Amino acid sequence: MAISNQSNFKQSNFRKILITILQGSIFPIVLLLLWELAVRFGYFPNTLIATPSQVIVKFFIMLFNGRLFVHSFVSLGRLFWGFIIGTSLGVILGTLVGYSRLIARVIEPSILTLIPIPPIAWIPLLIIIFGIGETSKIALIAIAGFCTLFLNTAYVIRSADKNLVEVAYVLQKSQKSLLLKVLLPSAIPSIFSGMRLAMALSWTLLMASEIIASSKGLGWLIWDARNFSRPDDMIVGMVTVGILGKFTDSLLIKTERYLTRWRRTYQDA
Repeated sequence: MAISNQSNFKQSNFRKILITILQGSIFPIVLLLLWELAVRFGYFPNTLIATPSQVIVKFFIMLFNGRLFVHSFVSLGRLFWGFIIGTSLGVILGTLVGYSRLIARVIEPSILTLIPIPPIAWIPLLIIIFGIGETSKIALIAIAGFCTLFLNTAYVIRSADKNLVEVAYVLQKSQKSLLLKVLLPSAIPSIFSGMRLAMALSWTLLMASEIIASSKGLGWLIWDARNFSRPDDMIVGMVTVGILGKFTDSLLIKTERYLTRWRRTYQDA
């Protein structure tokens, strides 16, 4: 009986997964079909826009000859270091500013004056200071991650549930315990929401930095293909950015779920 119930449960789960995949496939399949027909019937010039079938063929060609791996690894390396440096500094300073009024009075006004400057506007200054090498690209991504996480973390630390803080005081917890065991754990979901926004912005700025000054990377691949009329290469680069962007976002989601596995949410119902 137990084996039968277990088998039925597995079949039910498999059916649900299959239905979910099919539902999620309807829109992209229709979109790809319309795209293919629009190019083939001349609504869009084939010299400027490749068909999905051409893109798929070129994707596997670039995958097997190693070009796609080279550009992807270069871009991911820049993204990784910029994101780690920027978000780490943002979380640390945001936590200190949100926790301490003294630190907030000393640091926050200066940072809030710099944050409204768009990250793109930092590019000329970063090139002057660091040149056109890897450091300037990593620094640009780090600025975006820092600004997003600093604002987000400072806000959620200040917005912590007052009841939790009062319970910590009643239990005579130290300031260190209050910060590490009450304020930061309660802020983790919001911090990771900020990290997802920072990741999306980081991909945007990565593409911008690689277009402006680079000889490798997915941004350079897309721009070079556009300049030399290789629409299939260009769209392959765009699709790869989308796939890797979804992967990095999913990684953040899974990390958040692991760190907050003690929470019960609407999604868990």
